[in-house]
Amino acid sequence: MPSDLAELGLWTKQLIAGLLLVPSGPLIAIVLGLALARRRPRLALSLIVLGTFVLVALSLPIVAAQIAAPVERAYPPFDERTPVPAHAAIVVLGGGLTHGALDYGGETVNATTLTRLRRAARLATATRLPVLVAGGRPRDAVSAEGDLMADALTRDFHVPVRWIERESLDTDDNARYAAVMLKAAGIDTALLVTEVQHMHRAQPMFEARGLHVIPVPTDYYAGQRIGLFSFIPSTLALRRSSIAIHEHVGALWARLRA
Repeated sequence: MPSDLAELGLWTKQLIAGLLLVPSGPLIAIVLGLALARRRPRLALSLIVLGTFVLVALSLPIVAAQIAAPVERAYPPFDERTPVPAHAAIVVLGGGLTHGALDYGGETVNATTLTRLRRAARLATATRLPVLVAGGRPRDAVSAEGDLMADALTRDFHVPVRWIERESLDTDDNARYAAVMLKAAGIDTALLVTEVQHMHRAQPMFEARGLHVIPVPTDYYAGQRIGLFSFIPSTLALRRSSIAIHEHVGALWARLRA
């Protein structure tokens, strides 16, 4: 598929997901309800109530934790005492970048990617395995995410990077290009570092490319203590709910395409 066509497909997929999933989906239902208030009052009320209920519910930390819990139970933290095959490498997936980062020259990795890099840095220090960073260049970016990831690992965490994957547009591309690089170096095992919610979608994609995957998930959420603030809406909880739902939908879509 030509690069521009591939980018158009990715943009379309992201647009549809952005409109249908949280928080846009519930907000669209509320706005549609307000628009129909005079002509279809019952339908309008239903849409407004439903949209508001979903938005508030997914903003509750206790609800976000329950949505995240099944995946987090399936992917416990990696034990660094686990024996690792000789022909292995650490693969870190990019999670996005930040524009307008004036203190970093205009662009840098975002908080999601930084969380993954921190986990990878600790793992690399403990295992001394070579590191591959994976992330292409979005249409509106100057730098490839992989280059920004390598810069952060080497400058901020003092961890060398052996391979930089710069061509990918999504997780499946990450797997495809990373597998080629690793196999060319005689490596067949990837210690895959990404968010725990992303892992159940990423791992099968790398395994489908012929790599043995050892999951190294990070950024857990469901294990937080339940207290008064667990029942008070927060933007963090809404973000967590959105991420978990997005990854569940993405995993389902990947299975349907397989």
